[in-house]
Amino acid sequence: MEGFSWVEWIVLALLSPLVGFVGMFSGGFWGVGCGWLVVPSMLVFFDCTPMQAAGVGLLQMAPSILGPVIKEAPKIGWGKPSIGRNLVMPMALGAFVTSFCGRPINIFFNELCGNKAIFTFFGIFMFVVGYQTLFGKTRKYNDTSPMKFTRMTTVWALIGGFAAGVFSSVLGVGGAMVFRPTLASGFKTSEEDTARATRFLLLSTTITGGATYLLASDQGIDAKILVLAAAIAVGGAIGFPLGVQAHNVVLKAGYANIAQRSFAVICAIVMINAAFSVLGLEEISRYVMFGAAVLLMAFLLLFVWVAKRRLRNPL
Repeated sequence: MEGFSWVEWIVLALLSPLVGFVGMFSGGFWGVGCGWLVVPSMLVFFDCTPMQAAGVGLLQMAPSILGPVIKEAPKIGWGKPSIGRNLVMPMALGAFVTSFCGRPINIFFNELCGNKAIFTFFGIFMFVVGYQTLFGKTRKYNDTSPMKFTRMTTVWALIGGFAAGVFSSVLGVGGAMVFRPTLASGFKTSEEDTARATRFLLLSTTITGGATYLLASDQGIDAKILVLAAAIAVGGAIGFPLGVQAHNVVLKAGYANIAQRSFAVICAIVMINAAFSVLGLEEISRYVMFGAAVLLMAFLLLFVWVAKRRLRNPL
């Protein structure tokens, strides 16, 4: 592709799938995206513009999560009333409306209040989410008591979808950063239902949001976004299903509550990234994200190993 040196082609072939695998493994585990890792990788190694990096961060998720989402979709429940109809559908609609206008929203907010103000707000938001994830009351994994849905439930779900679409569009991190806490802490869904619904909703925002960046070039399709997203998706298509399997192992071992609360780790990583950006230390932040990705992968592998031991040797 024009504009790529031979060194960049080698890095593309070796590094991009690895970034996709590591990022989307955690994505599959919690049902979130990995823009927090992909975006700085694009800025550091491939000289992408912030807009291109956000586009890659969104678009690469779609092929990675498509298979598991299709497989799990029937288990969400779509009857009346149900999580699918009363929560997932209005949230997906709200996210579709705002993420479809991804690039214009990104430009508007950057011109309105500047990059630092956006990251300050986002960092505060992730602190609140992380605190609520750690200390808030959540539904148990095997809780079979019926959920009560009202008309206001649907309205609030729609509003949550609007917010998720905006976050996804502006930061390129995927709307799951809003979807997951809204479902788990706001609507008190179980960890199993939260993960399934979040993965489904993530697909809706990444396809529409990524497409707006991909088609933003004056020459039509931005080939750089397309090539990089495809290369990362190669690793993500392997990492995401394995992350889903790892999450299921942890649930079966009885660690659902820990799995749900461990999402605070992602909140902390994103919050640190936002803090560095506000302080004008973007270059340092990008490399900090790489170190965080390695530590996060080690944490998840250890968590799954402990869960498998418990399944083999129950108390």
